[in-house]
Amino acid sequence: MRAIASVILVFTGTPMALAQSYSANGQIGYLQEWQIKGSLAKTTTRTGADYSGPVTLRHVGLCSVNGVEEKPGVMQLKVSSSRLEGTLAMDDDSCHIVASASSSYSGLLSCRNGQGVPISFSIGEAVSVAKDSGQPPTK
Repeated sequence: MRAIASVILVFTGTPMALAQSYSANGQIGYLQEWQIKGSLAKTTTRTGADYSGPVTLRHVGLCSVNGVEEKPGVMQLKVSSSRLEGTLAMDDDSCHIVASASSSYSGLLSCRNGQGVPISFSIGEAVSVAKDSGQPPTK
C-alpha cells in the first residue's frame, strides 16, 4: 500500500508535464497561393492518429491587392494508414479535407467558397514542449 502511495505522490508532485507538438506545413490552392503552418497535438487511436491545433494561412500569391493576408484557423485531422480526413475551421468558413496518406498528404479541400481545392502538406517530427508550467522543457 505504501508503494502505491509513493508512486502517486511522485507523479502528482512532478512540476512539469511534456506534450508532443508536431509542425504542419504545406500549400493550398490551384497555384499553391496559400501557405499553411501550424502546431498540432497528436493523440494515438486504435485506427491511427488524431491531430489538432492552431494553424495560420498566409496568402503568398502574386495577386495580393492589399498586401499579405493572414487567416487564423484550427485544424482537426484523423489519420489512418491510407487516408487522412478532417476539417479546417476559420472565422469565415469551415472546410472539409480528404487526402491520401503517405510521407506527405495530398488531397482536396472543400469549403463554402470553393470545392475541390488542392491541398498538400506534411506533419513534421515531434517536439517536446512544456505544458502548464510556464517553464521551458528540461534537457
